[in-house]
Amino acid sequence: MNTPVPSRAAGPHIACVHIPRFAVEAERQRRKDAASRLILIGEGAVFDCSLGAEVSNVRRGMRMSEAIGLCPRAVVLPTDLPYYERLFGEILDFLETFSPAVEGAGLGTAYLSLAGLAVDQPSFAEELIAAMHRRFGFMPAVGIANGKFTARVAAETARPGVAKLIPPGEEIAFLAPLSIEHLPATDAMRWRLGLLGLTTLGDVARLPLGAFQSQFGPEGKRFWELARGIDGEPLTPRVCEETVVRRLEMPAPAANLDAILMGVERLVHAAYAGIEGGRWVRKIIVRAALDAGGAWELPIAFREALSDPGQAWFAVKAAIMRRPPERPVEELEVELVGLSGESGKQATMFEGKGKLWRQIEEAVRQLEVQKTKPPIGRVVAVEPWSRIPERRSALADFDL
Repeated sequence: MNTPVPSRAAGPHIACVHIPRFAVEAERQRRKDAASRLILIGEGAVFDCSLGAEVSNVRRGMRMSEAIGLCPRAVVLPTDLPYYERLFGEILDFLETFSPAVEGAGLGTAYLSLAGLAVDQPSFAEELIAAMHRRFGFMPAVGIANGKFTARVAAETARPGVAKLIPPGEEIAFLAPLSIEHLPATDAMRWRLGLLGLTTLGDVARLPLGAFQSQFGPEGKRFWELARGIDGEPLTPRVCEETVVRRLEMPAPAANLDAILMGVERLVHAAYAGIEGGRWVRKIIVRAALDAGGAWELPIAFREALSDPGQAWFAVKAAIMRRPPERPVEELEVELVGLSGESGKQATMFEGKGKLWRQIEEAVRQLEVQKTKPPIGRVVAVEPWSRIPERRSALADFDL
């Protein structure tokens, strides 16, 4: 039976959900053949790697050629960032069914506010882990504490499927034996701390604040506070933007640009048909899952919000022709972003200023009478789809 939490002061009020090696686990979810394989994700550098690869001293950011040398039997997969972000967005939506305030903190990590929730926190964490596993197949770790930093460290140091709760007043004891690698510090800062023999958070916490701050400045004060579990950074709930998404799976990998354009045009019109209430669209994002792995993404922002799918498709088609997918396409996706109730069209400089406009016309007439070429022109569109900026518009004579 859940025990109500009477007030914020009664216990920790921030939970951190952490899915270790999120990109690797996301690939395992959709590639069942890679479930038991060592995995390296990335191209020039390692974006993520499996636990077995970490045991072989592979690290994120390492050159991929070096990582393959350390782990030659690993399967190498391209980074599919749009897929990871979309999947994590679904997870954040799911977490909002547990807490009204959820903040994303990078792929695989999120904060939930527990303030005001009448729940027994250990039971809440166990239920959250089980629900995540049922819904997505992931096994997260959960940390609960009074501050975001301590909650995150608790989650990162817990085993997958385990919840770790740090009661108020026990932050220093919990953090003391842990490495300074947990601090959000630069490599240069960690190097300086290492030179001084400060290798654990406890080493930092035991120093006088004045001496530490004089050595490292305002950043040092922040790290000293974190090492002692002092963290007043508020949780910032994410702002959900209304979007419309349509997807199309190609019957076979499409390498022909015409076939790709035909699929995207179909999706643009289908997405616009899904808009309710005559809304306007400010941006379209076109994505594609590519043959043999990887993804392609092309955002197209409109100069003004558009309600006509034909006009939107004209801009989207021009953008795709300038930068088409580099490999055959297996699946297409179109997302409408920035839906609004107004066109967002910018007023012209002289709109509603009839007197000023008439003065300009009169000045041009006087210059013509003096047989002087008026130093006034008008910008007109010529080839707005051209790759060369100079060809998109031209300066024409001002006509009365």
